[in-house]
Amino acid sequence: MMNFAKTGEELDRLLNLRTPSLGIKFFEKIADITDEFEVIKDDVMVCQVIGMARYNESALAATKDSATACAMGGASLGLYAPPGNMLDGTRNAGAWAADADAAKKLMEGRVLIDEGKFEAFGVCPLKNMSVEPDVVQAFGTPEQMLAMVYANIWDGGDKLELSTNGHGGSCNEVLSVPYITGKARLALADIGEKRHAGAQDEMIIGIPFPQLERFVENLKKAYGAIYKYPFKPYFAPLPEAVLQRVSTKY
Repeated sequence: MMNFAKTGEELDRLLNLRTPSLGIKFFEKIADITDEFEVIKDDVMVCQVIGMARYNESALAATKDSATACAMGGASLGLYAPPGNMLDGTRNAGAWAADADAAKKLMEGRVLIDEGKFEAFGVCPLKNMSVEPDVVQAFGTPEQMLAMVYANIWDGGDKLELSTNGHGGSCNEVLSVPYITGKARLALADIGEKRHAGAQDEMIIGIPFPQLERFVENLKKAYGAIYKYPFKPYFAPLPEAVLQRVSTKY
């Protein structure tokens, strides 16, 4: 069995992350929330819970009754149904987009966990977590996320996808999507995360937990072979090893 706390420490160290990688656990029932999590009673956004957990390095949980400050965040996790006025665009017309039709388009194709599947979720720095998470998230620079791309392709993995409309980064694109698809995914920290969850100029990776060990082991192997964080540019003269790899001469 993977020692995922130790694996979280290794991931943080290899990437030199500014804030710790996070484990996110879904709970079918509120009563299933384990004692390590402090349950938030106030109305909060999913991204806020993630932000508080990573900056305060604490274990926090929110329920279908408290994760209501951003309805699409909670709906992404299957805590309740998405509001009809958000799906048809009327709620965000003039705020997220020019009119209802444009705002409606933002919701098209959004991947949501089935309504009612879960009643709560918990977030904790992976290095401190005692229950097995469903998804692991790490916030970092594009350079750090590039290292994760190299880790993913090291053993023949597919390229990582990043597709965004600027809304729903940590709650949807790198949480519900990797949970449902079983594929790791990249996202940009969106405007909600910047306004309400302390995100800076960051990208996010969401990794289904069963893939975490592979990512970290590949990161170790790729370290020094493809990259060494932080990257250091070189210009001229090019090292002979580089010339041998990139030369078009035969």
